[in-house]
Amino acid sequence: MKIFFEDSGFHSSEYDRLLKSVDWKSLLSPSVMPFVELPSADQINSIKKTALRLSDSFSTLVVVGMGGSSRGAKALHQAVGKGNARLVFLDNIDPDLLLETLNKIDWKRTAFVFISKSGRTLETVALMNVIFSELKKRKLFSGNRLVFIGDEGNSFQKLSSTLNASFLSIPKAIGGRFSVFTAVGLFPICFAGYSLDEFLEGAYDLLDSPLPAFYLAASKYLHYKAGRNISVVMPYSSYMTEFTEWYAQLWAESLGKDGKGQTPLKAVGTASQHSILQLFIDGPDDKFYQLFYVNNRSSDLKIPQGAKILPYLSGKNLGEVMRAEFEGTLFSLKQKGRPVVRFELSRLSEYQMGYLFMTYMVAVVVVARLMGVNPYGQPAVEVGKCYARELLEKGEN
Repeated sequence: MKIFFEDSGFHSSEYDRLLKSVDWKSLLSPSVMPFVELPSADQINSIKKTALRLSDSFSTLVVVGMGGSSRGAKALHQAVGKGNARLVFLDNIDPDLLLETLNKIDWKRTAFVFISKSGRTLETVALMNVIFSELKKRKLFSGNRLVFIGDEGNSFQKLSSTLNASFLSIPKAIGGRFSVFTAVGLFPICFAGYSLDEFLEGAYDLLDSPLPAFYLAASKYLHYKAGRNISVVMPYSSYMTEFTEWYAQLWAESLGKDGKGQTPLKAVGTASQHSILQLFIDGPDDKFYQLFYVNNRSSDLKIPQGAKILPYLSGKNLGEVMRAEFEGTLFSLKQKGRPVVRFELSRLSEYQMGYLFMTYMVAVVVVARLMGVNPYGQPAVEVGKCYARELLEKGEN
């Protein structure tokens, strides 16, 4: 992967000065960024062993988890697997979605993983109880098709012991949106047949040479200070849509505190060129742009010779058309003086996604340090959770 900063609006010397002011090299440590301490060989082997045991008996894994408990694995699954049927995600409590999903799966060939750091996430526990009931109706309820992931000592670990089901732990210092390199992300990825080794290699390579992540943080912070408090991510790949969802949670929950923050805005090329690009180019200069392009795709289609209406398309591949659209967007933004950081991915792979996830997790902690906010936790969200619980408890009485 290559990350280009020449159109980011500031010179690298300005990034160097800013990063020196926060002693940037000292930030890349487990005490500041717990997620940089990647799993040990023993932890990886335990995850692989559990995943392989289930995959021997079951063809599909339903991943039940909210927010950071599922978004990382879901983003990699879409990008690398193009949404193959090995994984199904339940990350919303919408009854219509649940019923549709439950009606589609082959119950005899399906296993379930329930992910919650606390073991008490309202939606996850509600879905779990519905699924247990459905399994019992079908006389398929047994611990050998269930896996629980959460903090050591939480209610999920206790339940897994009661049911004789597998339990995988999350390091206590790592929160949900930073957990893709723990069992939260690695277990579903392994079950679906993706390479954990390549995924982790991408993360290791970023940590070995982390300057791109720090430059990204410095650029985003300087533009935030200049009034650009909206951060746009726009991949030119439909298979990175879930990555934009993962990014939105990471950026919003980590930075949106104490009246500060940089609002994430998701777009996908080329579709969003026909909806929101006009605003990007000719609207207020309050946005910072990150464009992503995948250089090698798994397939392409050629437009036949003698193309109707637009003859210059004759013999062109659709990939060439998409590249031209990408370059057109980049040119338009640059011409208008909009700040852009460009990501060029060699292809959508486990390695590239691992590198990308780690880049943004490092970057967001650095931006939080520069802003003076705590990147961990989401205290404002807890207010709504508590109120919802109170409503449900009152309804029981």
